Amino acid sequence: MTSAAANLSRRGALEARRLLDPNLLSSTLSSLLCDCENSNPQLKNAVSVFQQALDSSTSLSSPGNNLIATLVRSKNHELAFSVYRKMLDTNAFINFVSLSGLLECFLRLNRNTNFAFGVLAVMLKRGFAFNVYNLNILLKGFCKNHEFGKALTLLRDMRLNSMAPDVVSYNTVIRGLCEGKELEKALDLAKEMQCSWSLMTCGILVDAFCKDGKMEEAMRLFEEMRVSKGLEPDLVLYTTLIRGFCDCGEVGRAKEVFDEVIEKGLSPSAITYNTLIQGFCKLGEMKEASQMFEFMKERGVSPNVYTYTGLISGLCGVGKTKEALQLLNLMLENGEEPNVVTYNVILTKLCKDGLVGEALEVVEVMKKRGTRPDIIAYNILLGGLCGKGDLEEASKLLCLLVNDRSYPDPDVRSFNALIHGLCEESNLPEALEFYDLLVERLGAADIVTTNILLKGTLKSGDVKKAMELWKQIIVPNPDMYSTLIDGFCKTGMLNVAKGLLCKMRGSKLRPSVYDYNCLLSSLCKEGSLDQAWRLFEEMKRDDSLPDIVSFNIMIDGSLKAGDVESAESLLVEMSQAGLSPDLFTYSKLINRFLKLGYLEEAIGYFDKMVESGFEPDAHICDSVLKYCISQGDSDKLKEVLEKLVEKDIVLDKELTCTVMEYMCSSSTNMEPVKRLLKVANDKEKRDQVGHVV
Repeated sequence: MTSAAANLSRRGALEARRLLDPNLLSSTLSSLLCDCENSNPQLKNAVSVFQQALDSSTSLSSPGNNLIATLVRSKNHELAFSVYRKMLDTNAFINFVSLSGLLECFLRLNRNTNFAFGVLAVMLKRGFAFNVYNLNILLKGFCKNHEFGKALTLLRDMRLNSMAPDVVSYNTVIRGLCEGKELEKALDLAKEMQCSWSLMTCGILVDAFCKDGKMEEAMRLFEEMRVSKGLEPDLVLYTTLIRGFCDCGEVGRAKEVFDEVIEKGLSPSAITYNTLIQGFCKLGEMKEASQMFEFMKERGVSPNVYTYTGLISGLCGVGKTKEALQLLNLMLENGEEPNVVTYNVILTKLCKDGLVGEALEVVEVMKKRGTRPDIIAYNILLGGLCGKGDLEEASKLLCLLVNDRSYPDPDVRSFNALIHGLCEESNLPEALEFYDLLVERLGAADIVTTNILLKGTLKSGDVKKAMELWKQIIVPNPDMYSTLIDGFCKTGMLNVAKGLLCKMRGSKLRPSVYDYNCLLSSLCKEGSLDQAWRLFEEMKRDDSLPDIVSFNIMIDGSLKAGDVESAESLLVEMSQAGLSPDLFTYSKLINRFLKLGYLEEAIGYFDKMVESGFEPDAHICDSVLKYCISQGDSDKLKEVLEKLVEKDIVLDKELTCTVMEYMCSSSTNMEPVKRLLKVANDKEKRDQVGHVV
């Protein structure tokens, strides 16, 4: 066996034996001969000559080398490799051009690197001196396989062995390191370059740092290129920076770079304009996007489908569906055909707005104009129909996707949309029927499907079915545990929920704060405050730091049980944890203290709530004012009314009437009520003016 064959890995050797099968090689050549009958006469001739040599058992050297070169040029890399293996087997002479081409085959076919070294060994054995071009192919292959260590070693060996790497060598490895997210190594290698940077070198590095969101480093490299390296940036490099700033949400700085492009006398391309327009649209800055659109046309650059799609997406994002549809019509009038992405943006917005009928009309327009809706479009429609509760039409549409070949094949998202809709409407039997159809059609559901059905089965109280689904899951994820814990808490099966939480803690998965809160809330509701406290302490020990919801649950549970001291200590602990009471916290404190008969404390928290900038809702105002009335405490009532007037808080009409009746009957000063009515009238006038505007 030759040295090249000996260097093949075991897998490569098995593949080689498969490719050496004379019947397989002959049949492949015959098939290729038919395929290139008219399209590639040069390849047809090379195949014929080689086939004749193969059939007559004559030397394969000349026809083999000619065929390898032709196959490499026509991108038939797999067959070129087969011919090479056949030539090695018959000891045919393989020339330098063929061996160089085989290195390209290694690159294209992701062969084991031993194959590439084997080819180089054959080169040396034949007396050929390989060059930098050959080694650059090898470097590219290493980087493609993420073998960066081998690439750097080869680059170092090239420097030590009088075959100096050129700028292409360095750029190849720098690009590979950047694509492999090894940005610092790429930068270090660029600094080590023994040849001058090219514009491509800087472009590769700037692009990588932009994609990684490191815009300051990208700008530093950009400036270094101009000042230290003496290179003048081109439009591609400027556009890269514009895209980077837009991706980071810094559209202002992107516009500054664009202005520099104009000042330099460069002509921005449609790609440059589109990048900036989309940047404005993502931030909802439609005025600036429209101005750039007009400027683009003034400069003689025709908007393309990507320009219009970006603007339509932006308009949809700020709720301007009508304007988006008008722009779609303008696009059609200007002879620019929307693509399926453009239509899908419109469909998404229409369905989100509940305008599913209009979305269906857009799909018909797509078909008439020759744009075939893809499965994404139909999934959007399915989601829209289910969102409106039109499950019958959604079911019909999914059946069309399943049975009618003129429609795209449904994917798991198609089924998930309908299964979710059916579960939301508590139609579990039909949801399970479509689940069975999903499995029959696609082979298996995904974790989203399972989660939907787990929620649906527990919501309907079908615990048995939920456990059947759970047992089918090989590796449950945190979302699945959360679904079950929440579901079992809602069905009152707290022991099962606690068991799942313990199982989760015993595995590598960590319960979320939401999981703990579900159990805390259920325990407090059923009056198991001691268990809730133990779980609350366990939560802190497990480094699942309680959030505002956790504290609210425990405060409410403590006050419900009459444990005022624990509730107040929780407020202190909340503050120490850097959390501030929210409207829900104050609401629970006020209502619970009122129920306990602690008016002073309730009013105290009412004051704190207002001072913290929260506007008490109708329920809180109702509770406090009616409690004051029930206790006959006119002074407290006036005090609360004064605070409401001071903060411009308006009561509903029913409560205002109740307060007025009480104050009239108790001969209390009506001034606070008059001021309260004035606040209400002033607010009503402001609302009317705002409505007219």
